[in-house]
Amino acid sequence: MSFTPFLTKLLSILISIIVPLNMWMSFHPLAKYDPQVKTVLEKTDGFMKGCCHTHQDYDLLEGANIGWTRKDIPFPYNKDGSLSEHYKSWKAEMKEYADNGIKVFAITPYPDDYIDYGLDPRDPANKEAIQEIAKFYVKDLAGIAGAFQITNEMGIDRFTLPLTLDEAVEFIAMHAEVMYEATRDSNVIVGYNIASPVVAIKMLKYSKWLDYIGLDCYLGCFEEFVHDVNLFQVLLGLIRCVSQKPLILCEFGYIGYGKALTEEEKVEILKGYGFSSEADATARMDEFLDALPKDMSEEIRELYPDASNEELAEMLFRGEYSHHLYKQLPENCRLDNYDHTPEGQAKFYKELIPKLRKLDYLCGAFVYCWADSSHCYVCGQPDCPVETGWGLVDGNGNPKPSYYAVSEAFAD
Repeated sequence: MSFTPFLTKLLSILISIIVPLNMWMSFHPLAKYDPQVKTVLEKTDGFMKGCCHTHQDYDLLEGANIGWTRKDIPFPYNKDGSLSEHYKSWKAEMKEYADNGIKVFAITPYPDDYIDYGLDPRDPANKEAIQEIAKFYVKDLAGIAGAFQITNEMGIDRFTLPLTLDEAVEFIAMHAEVMYEATRDSNVIVGYNIASPVVAIKMLKYSKWLDYIGLDCYLGCFEEFVHDVNLFQVLLGLIRCVSQKPLILCEFGYIGYGKALTEEEKVEILKGYGFSSEADATARMDEFLDALPKDMSEEIRELYPDASNEELAEMLFRGEYSHHLYKQLPENCRLDNYDHTPEGQAKFYKELIPKLRKLDYLCGAFVYCWADSSHCYVCGQPDCPVETGWGLVDGNGNPKPSYYAVSEAFAD
């Protein structure tokens, strides 16, 4: 979503007013007495101090006071119904984590994984078969997975399509119905994570099948009108007010590299693709898409096959993809007092995590992520800061300043 300069400024002003007024909503002093919160904390053996996409660096994980890893379950079956080698090797790796004292927060596959297998969630005739797979996760990963998150970030196009939001909600619910029941006699919790407030509201009718609700939050990294770090607590408080469920911050982090480009530098990038300006690229959009990095071009064509040239231009030059196209973080894409540098990233964790741990209804927080990436998973470019600089360690496994900040903040 992109905003005009006027609307961006208006939103910034509104948020600057709303955050101080609503900080009180983030604190729920009676939450510690909530039986649901107490149950989750008992099952998870206390606050979940976690990290996404960790490597098996057990000494480093221990040094960072990280007790949980958050990992995606590969779809378990081959086309013929046999267990895939990918799933078997993943399970063996997760068992090694568990054997080394690191608990596993497992994320079930995306809707398109089921569609590829031949079980389209939009067909009611497939519900029973999908629920059997959901029960398989619980049974097969007993003693390994200590928590399940049902799929990931429904509401974001690249993860949700071809399902609509209503269909995505039903997809989550059909898993929750059987997984919740299957975990009642164990120390395993079940829930989902929020990427769209619409999904959260639609899921309220299924709250009885959920131990927790998760939130993924990256303030100051993708949008240009949020600058107050305290909005983390405000958002968590609002979700708690609406849901009355225990919460987990399933993903949060801050990009450790990146800067804004000048207009001249942007033009040079466009010229590198063979176009003189954004207007020239818009007029020849098919050619422009062909010239883009393969990963980004293929994703745009797959997700938005019917978009007009102008709609594609809006996404590419003013929306999320502009960060990837220009390999930059715009000037206003930041939190106040936190630079997109290794030092600014460390300061973010050092100051935010202690605030989060004071929220009695928050049962865990998972840093995104363990290591810097060699390339951006959206556009495929090695020098795109958007999806490469999140790590607590660098690409060679060396601790960054953020590693030590998280270690200190997670220490008891």
